[in-house]
Amino acid sequence: MDALDLDTPALYVDLDVLERNIARMQEQCRAWGVALRPHVKTHKIPEIAQMQLDAGAIGITVAKVGEAEVLPGDDVLVAYPLLKAKLPRLRDLAKRRRVKVAVDSAPVARDLEGIETLVEIDVGVGRTGAQSPEQAVEIAKACSDFQGIFYWPSWLDEAGFQTACAKIDSVLDALAAAGFEAKIVSGGSTPGAAKTPLIPRTTEIRPGTYVFYDASSLAAKLCSEADCALRVLTTVVSTAVPSQCVIDAGSKTFSSDQTVGVGTFGHFIGHRWTMRKLNEEHGYVEIDGPAKVGDKVWVVPSHCCATVNLHDEIWYGRDGRVDGSWKVAARGRVR
Repeated sequence: MDALDLDTPALYVDLDVLERNIARMQEQCRAWGVALRPHVKTHKIPEIAQMQLDAGAIGITVAKVGEAEVLPGDDVLVAYPLLKAKLPRLRDLAKRRRVKVAVDSAPVARDLEGIETLVEIDVGVGRTGAQSPEQAVEIAKACSDFQGIFYWPSWLDEAGFQTACAKIDSVLDALAAAGFEAKIVSGGSTPGAAKTPLIPRTTEIRPGTYVFYDASSLAAKLCSEADCALRVLTTVVSTAVPSQCVIDAGSKTFSSDQTVGVGTFGHFIGHRWTMRKLNEEHGYVEIDGPAKVGDKVWVVPSHCCATVNLHDEIWYGRDGRVDGSWKVAARGRVR
């Protein structure tokens, strides 16, 4: 079946590109001297997680316990503040798999008796994490099985990474002075992956988006169009308004996340078009050139992670053909 024959809107993954992205990140991690623990919230698909593990990933990273419950990997890091109510499920998971949790408060650390823990450090992003070496040591003292530290560099630039490195060094030095050995220094993100050597004490990174990439990755020059494995097939349903077409995919297909720093909702393949506005089922597209009702067009979504979570299944194949589909098994697993 030709992918263009799919009913729209439909998500499609090019297997050749997906496999290349997985292999390339694994090779880069080896060159940087760090382990790869991919964040599987990007795809939420067991088959893709297994591809990453088979390629050499040491385990998986999840945001929520619910993701870990349906995705493979013998070594799981929960990279999210854990509420006490989640502990029974976490402990059940830990009976079958090695589980680690990132924490940024002493009370939560004390609740995690018998669970491997990483102390999260805020390196300048301002989301979560200990704010000082002293606070990091305090949290480590509350851990029953301290394993190391965790940081999230997000979209930090090179100067931000250098500042982050100084903070990581000061935290590690303070922990060592207090008698704690940080076996793991977990960092990384897809935007910051290439800057990993700027924080040389890092032992593993947790990128997620790299498996698919997206329009935000394109805008940040993290990849080329040819690296974008995930695309949305949509159909033009209206050309009634001059200089505009409407496609059959809105915020319930693409999510409402815009391309970082650009303000669009996707990148059109083969067209100089711009999607400026979304309703739930309508994508408003500024067009450059002709368009007609019934035209099918490919769009790289602005944020692949949020897009995938809106869909029950993703089609996949090679050379524009459909070979099958995957269930998005962890869709909606936000608890």
